[in-house]
Amino acid sequence: MIGLVVGVLSGLSLIWVIIVLGWALGRFRVLPPEAPEVLNRLVYFVGTPCLMFTTLVEMDVRAVFGAPLIVAGVSAIASAVLFLVYARLRRLDRGTSVVGAMSSSLNNAGHMGIPLATYILGSPQFVLPVLVFQLGFFSPMFFVLSDLAGRSGRVSAAKVARTIVTNPMLIAAVAGITANLTGLVLPNLVSTPIEVLAGLAVPAILIAFGLSLNAERALPARGQAADVAVVTVVKLVAHPLIAWVLARFAFGMGGVELFAAVAMAGLPTAQNAYVAAFRAHTGESIARGAVLATTILVTPTLMVIAALLA
Repeated sequence: MIGLVVGVLSGLSLIWVIIVLGWALGRFRVLPPEAPEVLNRLVYFVGTPCLMFTTLVEMDVRAVFGAPLIVAGVSAIASAVLFLVYARLRRLDRGTSVVGAMSSSLNNAGHMGIPLATYILGSPQFVLPVLVFQLGFFSPMFFVLSDLAGRSGRVSAAKVARTIVTNPMLIAAVAGITANLTGLVLPNLVSTPIEVLAGLAVPAILIAFGLSLNAERALPARGQAADVAVVTVVKLVAHPLIAWVLARFAFGMGGVELFAAVAMAGLPTAQNAYVAAFRAHTGESIARGAVLATTILVTPTLMVIAALLA
């Protein structure tokens, strides 16, 4: 038990050191105000797709599309349903209900999941099931629902489809899986640059996240503090608990595989929840509060998970 807890603490410490470095670079104006956007675009369009491709090419594809993907998907859907039940009892408006469900179930697999899987579990392959589920289904679904629940009340199906098929990470996932299944071997002239660019993904993600902490983040409105608290409990307690039940008893997982499934479910709320809320002009306060609260509390959450599963 001590070994796993120490490993998690060591990995989290490394992650937070780089995040704090990113914060300091922004706080003391070493990097300009536009740096977070530039870094995020670099990570989104270059670093993470390269990392996803190189990881998928070399791994057993069953690790993505087998039990871990089912655990990731079912636990996320169940967490969203839990908040919707609460929203119904509280008679929350449609927009708050959708954004609250999104905030309760959508993992920050990019900014936190990839670094955690890399530094704590030794490979980004453990976060791929979550990324595939969210990119291919969950995130697009919630963006559509939030748009419908927001002021516009309408959404273009063509635009949603275009957003999905042009997502660079989804393209990289399809390319990596195809190369894996067909046994395609790329020439060194192609594979080496991809591997080098994949190396920038994790540190750039963490620095960009640290830079974002300099942005103004208002606390949720007093009337929504209880809603944010419920989202936080569902996201950091119920979500990993559901994942543990599924992984342990439905699929017989154990060891690192079990810890990975539960830890990935215990990731903080994805910033996409706030992006969707802001774009649809609905539930912005609850999404912003959930992102902030779950990000702050993710370290003790993962320490508890490590101690219980060791």
